[in-house]
Amino acid sequence: MKDLARVPVAVLAIWLILPTSVQAQDRTGFGISAGIGASQIRDKDGDAEFSAGDIGWTLEFEYRFTPNFALGLGGFSLGRANDDFGGVDTEIAVRGWNVFGRTIVEVSENVEAFGRIGVANYFVDIDPGSVSFDDALFGQGAIELGVGFDIGRRDKLAFRVEGRYFDGDNDESGLLFTVGINYLF
Repeated sequence: MKDLARVPVAVLAIWLILPTSVQAQDRTGFGISAGIGASQIRDKDGDAEFSAGDIGWTLEFEYRFTPNFALGLGGFSLGRANDDFGGVDTEIAVRGWNVFGRTIVEVSENVEAFGRIGVANYFVDIDPGSVSFDDALFGQGAIELGVGFDIGRRDKLAFRVEGRYFDGDNDESGLLFTVGINYLF
């Protein structure tokens, strides 16, 4: 799973060198996307470090104001990961919701690259443990950064490949790499 941490850097590098002069088609309006894929949860508490992966998912709604800019709201899960944390077999589950902005660059008629930034509100369950944020109304906050591609766009439907990094409170972080779909109404 440690090699997965290098994927966002590689995707960002590719995104930065892609041509940006392709004229964008008129793709505005409401959209929905869903994805599923590999996740990584990290938590550090003193000398103890939790680092494990699972299957995560996303479901988001957005509005594309222009062919190159969208704002959205969604939900996500990083799954339930297991690791030894301070000598105790521990399971950590992370889920939450996010608000984000996306900048979109049309690479070709059927491929769009995008970058995203947002804020995420997440809830953590630790088992066994004395910490559970399930009952908290607002959980904890994180900055969310991501890059991705919508591939094979034919008018409304596209295949989406995406990587995200969550930088949370208290030395907590997460990675999420998904494949899915995006539908533009």
